[in-house]
Amino acid sequence: MRAARFVVAAAAFAAVFALPGVAQAAVSQTFHADSGDACRYGVTDGTLNWRFGSTSPVPVTAVDVSGKLTDHPQPIDPVTQCRDDGYYSTATFVAYSGSVEVDRASRSVDNGSVALTFTLNTSTFSTSINRVVVQVCRSPLHTVPPSYCGRAVTYLAPPAA
Repeated sequence: MRAARFVVAAAAFAAVFALPGVAQAAVSQTFHADSGDACRYGVTDGTLNWRFGSTSPVPVTAVDVSGKLTDHPQPIDPVTQCRDDGYYSTATFVAYSGSVEVDRASRSVDNGSVALTFTLNTSTFSTSINRVVVQVCRSPLHTVPPSYCGRAVTYLAPPAA
């Protein structure tokens, strides 16, 4: 009898600890924004990976950003492309919860490309990210920025899976 109880207890213990932990679901969404000028000097594109928490209702707890920011002309561009204009490009990513900014990140590059790999987070567990706004601005190398910006592009959090 004692052995049977031990076997049942061991099986129950194994079943509980064999269950996978609560995993965060994630949904990927592509993004694109540019500087809005005729040459499209500054361009950013990549993926927003929306991470959902484990509580109900399911909040977006973080957004992983991966992609690249490119500023033209690059050394590999054909000579017929746009000329070097003495400006650099900055891509800015802003995460919001309603109308409140909860996180932001930006990266800059001049006449080249830079990889984007960072995470936008909420500051508290009770806050949920419901949108990310992406914008590319161009600034002169030797004066106060920015000089001009492309259209801000808004990406809404996808519905919970």
